[in-house]
Amino acid sequence: CLQACCKLVQLIRIIGGTMMPRILNGLLTTTNHCQKVPNREFFYWLTIIFNRVDYERIQSVGPDRGCAEWLLKNGASVRWKGFSEYLKDYNKLLSDENRYYIQAIDGTDSGITHVGFPYLGNIYRNSVGCRYIDEIKLIRCRYLYNTALPLLSAVKDTLTTLEIKDCKSITDQGVRSLKNLKNLKTLKITDIPYLEDKALLRRELIEALPNCTIELK
Repeated sequence: CLQACCKLVQLIRIIGGTMMPRILNGLLTTTNHCQKVPNREFFYWLTIIFNRVDYERIQSVGPDRGCAEWLLKNGASVRWKGFSEYLKDYNKLLSDENRYYIQAIDGTDSGITHVGFPYLGNIYRNSVGCRYIDEIKLIRCRYLYNTALPLLSAVKDTLTTLEIKDCKSITDQGVRSLKNLKNLKTLKITDIPYLEDKALLRRELIEALPNCTIELK
């Protein structure tokens, strides 16, 4: 059963694009019947593969193009600076797309996880990343954990709008890391089931982000 899943991984990497999260969820259902495959470990490994940062690719095509490829391969969508519509289909990326800059990210129902967040800009390598992202939506991101949220500081100079909704692995610890996003104007955090003290979190966020309209419920 594990060998069959590995073959499916190779196929998914070839297919890529918006099909990836759907195939991931299908694999999750399939492997529930395979007692020899430890689901948690297998899918953690799988998401690492799909989100792994390719620094050579970033150097070749630029940070925005590289980031867009990561997002679209994992089922998210992007809006280029100066455009009104979101791009979701990886196959519609043009060869000269490295001339454009990401302004907004919609991660709804995507397979993105913390492993890929350095595509935004690697805060540990002090590398140049995406410089124009002002809006991010993280809605029903099944593989989003607390460790991803501190990495949003890579775009803290430009990020003004952030929405996190129905991400079931986020806890108080992850929310507290958002206090570093000093330029936020709008912060929406809703339907996060494992927040222990929303009232305290709200007070802390209001104190840390006095110029931000905060919705936490």
